[in-house]
Amino acid sequence: MRNLIITLLVALLIPVVANAHQSANVAPEGRKRVVVLDPGHGNPRPGKAMGKVREADIVLDISKEIRRQLATKMPDLDVYLTRHSDSSYHANQNTDNRMRAEFANSKGADLTIGIHANALENTKVNGCEAWVLSLDEALMKQNDSRANLFADDGDALNINDLDTKSMGFIKVLTRQLDNEPRNRMFAQQCCDNIQKLGMGNLGVKSGKIWTMLYYLEGHGVLIEIGYMTNPKDFAYITSEKGKKEIATSITSAIISFFKGLDAISSDDGVAVEETSTSASSAATTPEVEEQAELTSGYAIQLISSTYEVDIRDYQFKSYKGRVRLLMSTGKYKYKYCYGSYATREAAKHDLEEARKTFKDAYIVYFEGDKIVTK
Repeated sequence: MRNLIITLLVALLIPVVANAHQSANVAPEGRKRVVVLDPGHGNPRPGKAMGKVREADIVLDISKEIRRQLATKMPDLDVYLTRHSDSSYHANQNTDNRMRAEFANSKGADLTIGIHANALENTKVNGCEAWVLSLDEALMKQNDSRANLFADDGDALNINDLDTKSMGFIKVLTRQLDNEPRNRMFAQQCCDNIQKLGMGNLGVKSGKIWTMLYYLEGHGVLIEIGYMTNPKDFAYITSEKGKKEIATSITSAIISFFKGLDAISSDDGVAVEETSTSASSAATTPEVEEQAELTSGYAIQLISSTYEVDIRDYQFKSYKGRVRLLMSTGKYKYKYCYGSYATREAAKHDLEEARKTFKDAYIVYFEGDKIVTK
């Protein structure tokens, strides 16, 4: 019930919050894209250390290599590192990570990537994994109860310290709803790319409230490149060859991410011809005809974005030819929606199905091609 209340509250507050947290980092048209690389830890926190080999040094080497590769492969991209040496922002670990997010926000980061290496007492566990921010209450509690299984727990916020009724939390939750779909796609591509190097792939995870991700205004992912406590992983991620190949894998994902940001649909306003029998039948049903005639009403928002997304993007494959762009105000002004309903109750019938693919989908009110507050 508590999750439902928060979800309904967010649905009502989205237009207000979008304006309230419109960031100063929204630059004029034509500005350069920005990526911030955050090598984890730094003096006085080395992260996991195996003898004289420290996590902080490994991830700094990889971050610098990513920056070097991007300078060649994507020269129009502005690349920043949160640290360039064995240093940190603050003595308190959570404060340090919050300040890293604030640094990224100050640079207008389109994407921020935290780079870490994992560690567990169980030396058999191996592979890369990636974390995205998700404020699902049940998931947060589950991860909080298992906190002792994670290394460097000071990098995360305690769920009991969050005021989930505050406007600050609602703003973070709103950003999470907007950013999570693209965050997950980027995180998954990083894991898949690293897996091709012969590493294990533990996939994309969420629920643990990483401080750096919590305070980010733009897209953000935390990547654990492998386990220092696993002999095979350790040998690879500490080798010059391994560090360079991991950097190349992440660089490739970054390039794909920014190509997606810059993609503009070339077929706006052009009808999509459906060839399958089921699609043709659906297009002639009274329900669809009625929806097409509405100039105002309710729609199901699948995702929102700070940039224009190609409506042919593979994330919309379940709704091919049926996704349309509605505009709003604020930083996340591009809203990709499905359906056209005379009443909110009518839209609710399809909302459950939409959430099977877009778990944060919700109902909005539109007039013409704009979303408005009703």
